[in-house]
Amino acid sequence: MRTLPHRTGWLVVMLLASIVAAQEESGGQAADSSGTLEPLGAVVPDSLARVPFGPGERLVFTIDYGPINAGEGTLEVRGLVETDGHPCYLIESRARSNRFFSAFYMVRDKVVSHMDARRLISRYFMKRLREGDYRQNVEVRFDHAAGKAHYLDGRTFDTMPGIQDILSAFYFVRALPLEPGRVWHVRTHSSRKDYPLEVIVHGRERVKVPAGEFDCLVVEPVIQGEGLFQHEGKLTIWLSDDDLRIPVLMKTKVKVGSIDASLKEFVAGKPLV
Repeated sequence: MRTLPHRTGWLVVMLLASIVAAQEESGGQAADSSGTLEPLGAVVPDSLARVPFGPGERLVFTIDYGPINAGEGTLEVRGLVETDGHPCYLIESRARSNRFFSAFYMVRDKVVSHMDARRLISRYFMKRLREGDYRQNVEVRFDHAAGKAHYLDGRTFDTMPGIQDILSAFYFVRALPLEPGRVWHVRTHSSRKDYPLEVIVHGRERVKVPAGEFDCLVVEPVIQGEGLFQHEGKLTIWLSDDDLRIPVLMKTKVKVGSIDASLKEFVAGKPLV
């Protein structure tokens, strides 16, 4: 069996993460702070749709690598925490390969985001990857007033106002007023760089997954820049076309094949607003 490229395949359960990781591996350049995409970063709360998630939300996905069932992924809003004096959603993503797939390529990934419950921006991000022989640990605190990303190793990098991490960005997109034909731009930070993320709403489709049948909005996130990923791969997300905006199905193509994440069970959360 061919091994998955580090930092791409199993991050599909974080949705936007696989795009950012592929951009990094392709040698893409991050846009600088003089970019003109609008709106960048956080959109003023009044322009957001009803926040569709909240504490208690738990989404479970079956993950297939081509024809092989490879394991399970979860996305969960575990509750509220205080980060730097701000109430935040504690969002956690986990990916775990099953026994069969682990014999070839064991995965035990955990990603955490503290997303400001009022402004829907990232305050803290943690990534712990265990993929085959690959290991990576990252922790970042975002100072929005100063426009800085402070890494646990002591390094600090400039960021744009209202920055999202790769996990909070997805939850932010779920809260946008998504309509077919509309395009949004969200500033996302990963691996010491800011990335302008274009979110295209293509249309509506009805899809069937283990959790049932859903009417969905078809959304494609695309990294803007000079990387090759937009020509070599594609990530498509089917969000339920209702008040919950649940990710029902995700399909991504990478150099060594395709990876699908299909919703198999879910528990709705209790939105704060």
